[in-house]
Amino acid sequence: MKQSDSILQHAPLYPFRFEPIYKDYLWGGHRFRELFQRPVPEEMAMAAESWEISDHPHGQSVIRNGMLCGFTLHDILLSQPQKLLGDDYINRNTLPKRFPLILKYLDAAQPLSVQVHPDNVFAKEQPFNDWGKTEAWIVVDAEPDSSVYIGTRQNYSFQEQEQLIRNGHWDLLLNRINVQSGDCFFIPPGTLHALGAGVLVAEIQTSSDITFRMFDWNRCDRDGKRRELKIEEGLRVLRDPGVPVTAQVPVKTEKVPWEQLIIDEEFTMNRWTLAEQLVWYNDHRCHLWTVLDGSLVTSFTAGRRTQIMKNSERETDPDAIEILQRGDSILIPAVCPNLYCIPENNHAVFLDVIPCF
Repeated sequence: MKQSDSILQHAPLYPFRFEPIYKDYLWGGHRFRELFQRPVPEEMAMAAESWEISDHPHGQSVIRNGMLCGFTLHDILLSQPQKLLGDDYINRNTLPKRFPLILKYLDAAQPLSVQVHPDNVFAKEQPFNDWGKTEAWIVVDAEPDSSVYIGTRQNYSFQEQEQLIRNGHWDLLLNRINVQSGDCFFIPPGTLHALGAGVLVAEIQTSSDITFRMFDWNRCDRDGKRRELKIEEGLRVLRDPGVPVTAQVPVKTEKVPWEQLIIDEEFTMNRWTLAEQLVWYNDHRCHLWTVLDGSLVTSFTAGRRTQIMKNSERETDPDAIEILQRGDSILIPAVCPNLYCIPENNHAVFLDVIPCF
């Protein structure tokens, strides 16, 4: 057995932070640098996406803290799946070939293409070697009068949708929704959607990278060419729109600091708003957190709020505090003990996402 294998199998798991994986697409902007104050690679003029937590072949998250620094999320999944995902998840599922969710940020300086994703049934029938894609957006920052496009303006039949798409009548088809910070949208497979210009969102999705681009606003790429459309594939997975899409209405809970945003068979999503310290009690499930506003200090140990450790100590001590600024993300394995959470300056808003079964 290699030493690295032994470390992976026997190391205690702790809250993991990962190196961001940046994607440079033509619609990207500058808010990872300006709003999140991140050192985005200099060669990347505009960063479109930051994959925060991912185990997809197109983006493998590498741990940046603690004794398992340098290993990937996939390494942890293979070596300690039950401790990572929890007994309930493992007992009700076959072991997934990769971690089931991706958490990312998207910064749209220009509108994204109008696209649609397949469900698991369609994906399995095709030679994609990938999953279907369910996703959700929560708006982190939005310029005045910015919008997203989700679903259709009316309850068109499939035949009416197909006719409008083939004739290029996107202005009649797409449901445009003005947005502001805090809005949340759930996007099932088969739903037409696009981010509008000026919107920064946190996105939670199943671990899939299948996208059928249906319309790209008649623009060209950096080489002056039109990007490829996949209208025929998209029409095969398009679903009847049903009721018009609107922002999710948060469900308040008896536990005042948090509200329920989404409950789905793939994931649940809650939003926490902290104004004072609390103890977060582990429920033996895996959690993904990302800070939407303010900053948050987490620690296994009470009383370490103001103890700012040296970088070398924080990298090797899994009990060290973690200071999460706006846009920072963390994965909490199912076996982690309770966490002390302290909102700096008495304000922190973070998203809490749980893989389901």
